[in-house]
Order: sequence, then structure tokens, then C-alpha cells
Amino acid sequence: MSFGENLGYYRRRDGITQEELAEKMFVTRQTVSRWETDAVLPDVETLIRLADLFSCDMDTLVRGNAAETSEPTPPPPPAEDPMPQYDRHMNRFSLAISLGVLSILLGVTLLILFSAFSWGTLLGVILLLALIAAAVVTFIVAGLSHEGFMREHPRISPYPEEVRRASRPRIILMVAGATALIFVGLILLILLSWSETAPAGIASEVWDHIVTALFMLSVSVAVFFYVMAGMLHGKHEVSEYNKECVEEGFAPEDTVAPKTRSKRIADAVSSAIMLSATAIFLLLGFLADAWHPAWIAFPIGAILSGIVEAILGAASKK
Repeated sequence: MSFGENLGYYRRRDGITQEELAEKMFVTRQTVSRWETDAVLPDVETLIRLADLFSCDMDTLVRGNAAETSEPTPPPPPAEDPMPQYDRHMNRFSLAISLGVLSILLGVTLLILFSAFSWGTLLGVILLLALIAAAVVTFIVAGLSHEGFMREHPRISPYPEEVRRASRPRIILMVAGATALIFVGLILLILLSWSETAPAGIASEVWDHIVTALFMLSVSVAVFFYVMAGMLHGKHEVSEYNKECVEEGFAPEDTVAPKTRSKRIADAVSSAIMLSATAIFLLLGFLADAWHPAWIAFPIGAILSGIVEAILGAASKK
């Protein structure tokens, strides 16, 4: 084989165009074309640089047979399946969001408990603000991590059906356990509040705060499992993740249908309702010292959010 044939073989083997080779050698494309047609031979310095570029000896390049001495180009490594990474990421993301929600509710629980004492209101407020700050930091870090993952993996294939079926018992158990925990807390609240007199050595007002805090603790843990179960269930709805990637601009719009207008409205209204419930709870607690009855704002807010989502979901389907 001639020099021009060897040069053309090496260039095609490595997937380099004549323009790219010309840039690497600081010459024009026409010069590279003249080399490959054996119209002209480059100088010795250029030959050395070409041999270094293609990892061959200069003798083979100039007058050898590149096709016989060159090792075959190894095939590209198979693309890594993003599904295991997605599964691990969503498990961590779900846990972070659930812990953030639990942190806020625990702060409210501690505020209810400590506000029974004259010295405890300030401590309760400090703990509530600290736990809210910890939750906000957790949400921000988890959100940035989730955004980075979506940017790197804007498209995930659906889970196999057998994997989805295997995860259902765990999710059902979490939801059932959370529901049972709320009922246990409610029964405990009724039983402890049944008697009008507090146990010996405990003031009546302090006892009311303790009973309410115990119930709020059961609700907090139950909400943690509700959120965790919901996010783990949503993890398997890969189409929702793909929609989110489209909405954030990480994937082409024709990859998957965007979120419907009714769904966006339902999400906004639900968020507004729960924020309003939190504001009502805090206002009644601080201004009227009505922590005990004010907690009813949360279940009412949750029920209203469910009603709004159900109505708008039905309207969207129609």
C-alpha cells in the first residue's frame, strides 16, 4: 500500500474527516487530499506527527500495509442502562422529601408540647423555625439533585410489569400502616381526653397540650409514610418523570405529552389550600392560644385538596 492509501485507511479507521485531519496538522483540506492521492508527500516532521496521531510506526505509514498491521477498532462500549440509577435516585429523593415534611410536622408537634409551659413557647418557636429551616435546606438540595439527574437522563424507559407488581405490597403496607397509625392516635386522643381531670401532678392545660402533641406525633409519622408511599408509587409512573423533563426543557416536546392544564391548576390549588391551612393553624395558635382545636385545619385542607384534584381530574378526562 502507498502512503496515501495508508493515510486514508488510518483516517477512516479513526473516524476523522479530511477537514479534521487538516486542522490537527495545520494544513488545508486540499493538502490532505493531495497526500491521500499520493500527489505529494509531507515533510518528515509532519510524518512523525501523523504516526503519533494514528499510533503507528512511520515505516508502516509510508511504505507498509496499514490494513494488515493495524489492530481492529474495538466496538464502542454498550450504553449504560439508566434504570438502576433512576431507581436509586428516586429512592433517595423520596426519602429526602418525606423527611423534610416530617421535620416540619415534628416542629409543630414540639411547639404544641412546649407552649404548655410559660418558659417553653420561645423554645418551641425556635425549634419549629430550626426544623423548618432544615426541611427547606433538604428540599433545596433534593430539588437541585433531581434537576441535575433529569438534565443527565431526560428519558427513562418504563419499569417491567413484574417490578411494578413486586413493589405494590410494600406500598400498600405503608399506606395501611399510616392509616392505622392515625386511627390509633385518634383513639388515644379520645381516651386521654375522655376524663375531664388530668392525672395527678399534671395541670389540666399541660395535659391537654401533651394529649394533642401525642396525636400530632402520630399524624406526623403517618404523613411521612403517606408521602413516602406516594412518591415510591409515582416513581414507577415513569411517564410522569418524562413529562416533567419535557416541561423543564430537558427533553424534546414531542417525546411525551405535556401536563394538562387541569393538572397544573389542581397542583396550584392544592398547594394554596395546604399553605392556607398551615397559616390558619399558626395564627390561631399564636394569637388565640388555640393549638388544640387549630390542628383540624390540616385534615380539612387535605380533604379539600383531594376534592379539588378529583373534580379537576374528572373534568380533564371529559
